[in-house]
Amino acid sequence: MSKNSIVVNNLYLELPLFKQALIHKSISATQNNERLEFLGDAVLEIVVSEYLFNRFEGLDEGKLTQMRASIVNTQSLAEVFQQLDCKDLLQTSKGTNKLDETHKHSIYAGALEACIGAIFSELGFEESKSFILQLFQNSFFLLNESSELKDAKSRLQEALQAKGAKPLQYSVVSNKEGNHFNCSLQFNGKTFEASAAIKKESEQKVAEMVLLELGES
Repeated sequence: MSKNSIVVNNLYLELPLFKQALIHKSISATQNNERLEFLGDAVLEIVVSEYLFNRFEGLDEGKLTQMRASIVNTQSLAEVFQQLDCKDLLQTSKGTNKLDETHKHSIYAGALEACIGAIFSELGFEESKSFILQLFQNSFFLLNESSELKDAKSRLQEALQAKGAKPLQYSVVSNKEGNHFNCSLQFNGKTFEASAAIKKESEQKVAEMVLLELGES
């Protein structure tokens, strides 16, 4: 098990609906995770919304919506799912399994939402809330009122545009398990590198480094 894995409670793994949450529609047209995905999507949105509402009392609805979208999106959910220590239990058809990782993002994201839906249905709201807060604790930790609304990559892009410079190309490589990412880019003859368990975080860290180089952060 990778040190970056999110450990899933063994109790969850024994739940019939949690097992179903890990069955993609390419395996079964009827006994799959689509309905659970629908339910989990709603539970995830309310838990993240409640967290942001309580933590950022000074932010208006528009800013809270932007912040929520930075956490609840297909890429983010897919990356979190790939950190689960039970991710290998996901059942997909041989053809689906051969798709490249980018095309699997929606499958991974849907499976994560289905897992949340299963826990909610079997064990109730508070248990599913606890699971969600565990899943996104790193993302929540990185949030702050100023930078998350206009993240480091966006601020760097604006800074470069103001100087008439070309956009930078981020190079991201994952480990074999797909649950740790190393990002690098070239700027002013220097190489900036950073690693994180989530792809987006590795890119943000590198962008912050370049902002510091520019005296913008």
